[in-house]
Amino acid sequence: MADLLKITTPFINNNKNNQMPVARQVSDPSAPFNLQDVPTVVRPATEEEILKQNNGMIQKENSSNAMASLLKDPASAVNFLKNIYVLQEIVQLLPIKNTAITKEIEQMFHSLLIKPEDIASEMLSQETSATTFKGEMFDYLRDLLADNPSDEMQAAVANMLKSINNLEGQRDALGAVANSLKFLSQSLEPSRSISQRLAELSARFRQADAPENFVQLKTEAMDLLKEMEGNLLYNSKMAKIGSMTLYNLSRFNDNPDFFQESASTLFLLLGGEERKQFVSLVRDFRSGMGQRSESQEIDEAEKSKIMDVLTKILGKQASDEEMSAATSEKIEKIITSLLSSPCHFTPLLHFVVPVEYNMLQSFAEIWINPNGGEDRNDQDRGERGECIHMLLVFDIEGMGKFEAELYTMGKKLELALRCPPAYCRVFRGAMGRIERCVSSTSYRFDKIRVDPLERPNSLMDVFKSLPYKRTGVNVKV
Repeated sequence: MADLLKITTPFINNNKNNQMPVARQVSDPSAPFNLQDVPTVVRPATEEEILKQNNGMIQKENSSNAMASLLKDPASAVNFLKNIYVLQEIVQLLPIKNTAITKEIEQMFHSLLIKPEDIASEMLSQETSATTFKGEMFDYLRDLLADNPSDEMQAAVANMLKSINNLEGQRDALGAVANSLKFLSQSLEPSRSISQRLAELSARFRQADAPENFVQLKTEAMDLLKEMEGNLLYNSKMAKIGSMTLYNLSRFNDNPDFFQESASTLFLLLGGEERKQFVSLVRDFRSGMGQRSESQEIDEAEKSKIMDVLTKILGKQASDEEMSAATSEKIEKIITSLLSSPCHFTPLLHFVVPVEYNMLQSFAEIWINPNGGEDRNDQDRGERGECIHMLLVFDIEGMGKFEAELYTMGKKLELALRCPPAYCRVFRGAMGRIERCVSSTSYRFDKIRVDPLERPNSLMDVFKSLPYKRTGVNVKV
């Protein structure tokens, strides 16, 4: 073996004066703190720098790019839905052996579009699955916080919401862990031993007694994930799945008394009549939750037809190797779009509505901020919750893309329609008829404007409060 080189002289930096670097003098820890040593802040951090600071861990993995792109392009889901119909051409080019799959997917395509009279019911169905915190008890908690916004009350309500989320999300968390372990098992299939153990553990997470055996299952899962890191097949994708698995394990709270403890804490903060009402609401909520868990079925009337069909289409595309190889990128974008809102990146209600009317196809996406007063720049913001701000982006076959921005303040409406320049005159003339139709209801238009759509607006352009909700605390010292 060749001799290792030995460094006999210290490294000297070849600066202009060729001088030795001066060692920094270590201050005496017993000396008083000198404020003059603090570096001067030349300028405050910009919003972009604050955003990078708050999302540092996310941006290191480059996982926020897809979410950030949704903020820049509010019509993202519209384009993704249009891409679904491009798959029709791919389906027709599939080998003959996939005829059964092809026919089934084509039937799904035809059932995806809805009629105009079904739009309202479909939006209600999508709204039902948008959040868990809805119903009489959650309305009571919102009113309770509005009347008593103390730190102690906020902490008690937040803790109770966590316990409710834990009750309703335990099975979801276990299912997510099982799915991740199954994927890792398939990825490590050449390593028979660890692959088989991952598959067996995945099956155990799906068993009915998994909540009772969670501590043991969690220990085995973490040991397997640690062992997996030493495998030769281990890569960055598996590392991300492993991190997701650890996160889903952390979502499961195995304290059986968590809900009772949080409810008791909130109960002690209430008065006499409030306590009676609270106890009644909690009993009704637990009773309704028990009925839902026994049935394990969602009423067909509450299901979203569009989301149900989309799920089946994506499932078929992903399960067939030949089809998923050609459309994997599109499938990933569609799933990202459908799961992107509401979330911490886009805290807005989100609806996807593809419609067929008079042989025309229209792909619509709707974003709603229930606290729309946050987005207004004028003085007429109204009380919190009274102003609703909506953005409707729709692409009509043969006509182009439209954007409609709507404010509702009590019974007053403000509409700004942005359309292709060729249709501006037509829609300006139609606004009078729209006003007359609305006048038959309790609502009335305060302002109406029709402008040409020169460029698509981002969600940040429309919902002014959206970027500030993600930039952290803005304080001065």
